[in-house]
Amino acid sequence: MKLASLRAIDAFVRLGGTGEAAQGLGISQSAVIKTLRQAEEELDLSLATTIQGRLVPTPEAQSLVRQAQPLFGALRRARHEADMIRVGMVNRLRVATVPGLAHSILPPAITRTRRALDESAAVEIMFDHVREHLATGEADLGISYGPMRADDIEDVALGQSPLVCVLSRDHPLARRTDLSRGDVEGERLISYGPDGVSASDSFQEALTSAGLSERVAITVRHTDTACHLAREGVGIALVDGFVISSNLVEGLAALPLEQSPLVTAYAHHRRHSPLDRAARLLLAQLQERSGS
Repeated sequence: MKLASLRAIDAFVRLGGTGEAAQGLGISQSAVIKTLRQAEEELDLSLATTIQGRLVPTPEAQSLVRQAQPLFGALRRARHEADMIRVGMVNRLRVATVPGLAHSILPPAITRTRRALDESAAVEIMFDHVREHLATGEADLGISYGPMRADDIEDVALGQSPLVCVLSRDHPLARRTDLSRGDVEGERLISYGPDGVSASDSFQEALTSAGLSERVAITVRHTDTACHLAREGVGIALVDGFVISSNLVEGLAALPLEQSPLVTAYAHHRRHSPLDRAARLLLAQLQERSGS
């Protein structure tokens, strides 16, 4: 079977329709349908069925992709690597991170690392699925609220920070020097959801210990989204204090949460794969920047 057929089947099942697959692959919908029909003949398997006027994956197609997920994952990685080679980024520093830390401790560390390498380091930043990116060799370093506690992954504590409340300067609480749990009890709270990659998520543990996890009304993935919502007066953003080092809180009030539990930022790398110079430099910069 041709690679194009495998890619079409994967996209069709993963995205849920021929139109979505066509958009994801950058080809016409008719080309996707034709490829699926050819694959059905070759495999002697029904891959698509019509429901309410649109083609959707059959249970057989879903089972095929589920069982062949390592193959489809390897195919996507190979395709991505080919794209990177084509644009001259074969030798690059690859970092997988969660959005909350990508906006705070990561940018200055990358800047200093590139400066140490005479600006010669190409960098690729991938969001979420940190453990998967590391396990498959797609990332050199990972950053999350971990730890992962996996036999094949080394967890490196970078530093700790309390929770902070970010709110519009027009907010009635903005003139306070700090806020307690009681102060935010009746407020609309904005914060992150679980990262989904760690054995224990230190940010979620801090929220729970502070008695605020059940009070979050708006869940976001990105710190800038939380800060923009706070800026618009939608509510109070509960984020980690690392964000204070960024310009996201410029024009906003950032107040420490009284008696806040600490959030720990972690770096991760594959235990038995030595880091190259760029990755070692970035890890050192992350540790220095975070105070570990």
